[in-house]
Amino acid sequence: MRYTVTGRVHPERADIHFSRIEWQLEGGGRAVAQCDSSQITIVLENPSVDGWISGFLIAEQLAHIVIGALGFSLGSGYSVELIQITEEDGTPHVFGVRPTDDAGHSLGFDPHIPILNRAFQLACRDIFFRLALRDFLRAITDTADCATYCYRAVESIKSSFVFKTGADRWDDMHSALGSDRDSITRTIKDYADPIRHGDWVNAKPTDSVTRWKMLQLTRDILVKYLDLQFPNT
Repeated sequence: MRYTVTGRVHPERADIHFSRIEWQLEGGGRAVAQCDSSQITIVLENPSVDGWISGFLIAEQLAHIVIGALGFSLGSGYSVELIQITEEDGTPHVFGVRPTDDAGHSLGFDPHIPILNRAFQLACRDIFFRLALRDFLRAITDTADCATYCYRAVESIKSSFVFKTGADRWDDMHSALGSDRDSITRTIKDYADPIRHGDWVNAKPTDSVTRWKMLQLTRDILVKYLDLQFPNT
């Protein structure tokens, strides 16, 4: 199968470019990447790819490799965002920033304005919640580090209780929010730990269902904390 994946290298204003780069992939395939005016294109030709989602994830890994090397060589803080993958027959698929489960449910709220107002006001006065929100949003769009960002967001909330009590323990958070250690460990921590410690070889693979459960649990903890600190009156 042949897939064409397009996206942007940030910051776009840096006018980032590199010439054609080619990889030989497992299964007899190959990938070609190039970038002009901060617009990156990756073409995959790999008979072993089992669908456009897998193709997109492979292209994303390759994009991070080359942009990481380029940014390192220039001492520049570049990042990459792939947006669309087009199948061999011309069918396009755009990857958004609002994941859903198999039933079409999103992580958002309806209506969202009441949550927006309360989250904004709490984030202004609570650094733990503010940084937890930042990590949660990163987790939504980062497939490789989803578990790491989710766990760090949960740890931020735990640290809020540690700051208040002076006791470095999880029990205070669990008691206040109704969370539990086993769920966090099974759903997030077991996936995050190898990556957090740089042990990528032993990192547990994730799929969309696994990441959805991570995001959902993290969101639920954030909502419970928001309700505790800023009740919905």
